[in-house]
Amino acid sequence: MFLSFVTNLLEPLSYLIFSIALFVQLNIFKKTRIRVLFIYNLIATVSLSYASWLAHRSMNNNYIYNLLYLPAVIAFCFYFYRAFKSKKNKRIVLGVLVFNIVYFLARLFLSGPLELLDSVAYSLLSISVCFLSFLFFYVILSGISENKIWHQFDFWLVSALLLYFLGSFFIFLMYSNLTYNILSTYTNEQRKSLTILWGVHNVLLFLSSLTTLFSSLWISYRNR
Repeated sequence: MFLSFVTNLLEPLSYLIFSIALFVQLNIFKKTRIRVLFIYNLIATVSLSYASWLAHRSMNNNYIYNLLYLPAVIAFCFYFYRAFKSKKNKRIVLGVLVFNIVYFLARLFLSGPLELLDSVAYSLLSISVCFLSFLFFYVILSGISENKIWHQFDFWLVSALLLYFLGSFFIFLMYSNLTYNILSTYTNEQRKSLTILWGVHNVLLFLSSLTTLFSSLWISYRNR
């Protein structure tokens, strides 16, 4: 029961928590970049709830993840594009966005719909978000400001994203390869190992969502 919750239900729950945290911030700051992330997380919540239902019925749900890759790229790149002020950093974000879109289109036209999770796509997404997160921290730490960075929601949000994507990079990288290697046998033990691996991914996502929610509520309390 607990393993089923972690592997099937914890993921959409985490995106719901992200949505709540972002909604709280929208009521305070009404920033477009937060609104875009909020919409993406709502879409992910609904889509992955359906994916969890498919998994519960032992049906293939990988196409949902593969379709969510492009909205994720657009939402995160838009967030960082609006968060950065310098034209140089904005051009870097656009370069990252174009690179991911080109890969998505190339994979779509050359490979067609994938029955397995596209590990390369999500590995690229992880690298992209981690790179932009480190660039974000470099910018805010090298700048001079009277405001403490831990009083800013962006600081906690980017920290949560870095925690999730940095921790999940190797899971994304290995998941499809491991699945391909065991397709011929796919015993209950092998299936359980993959399930536990994805459960670790979901735990990282859940911790990131809780970090975002607690920071959002704390900042909301401070701004009353």
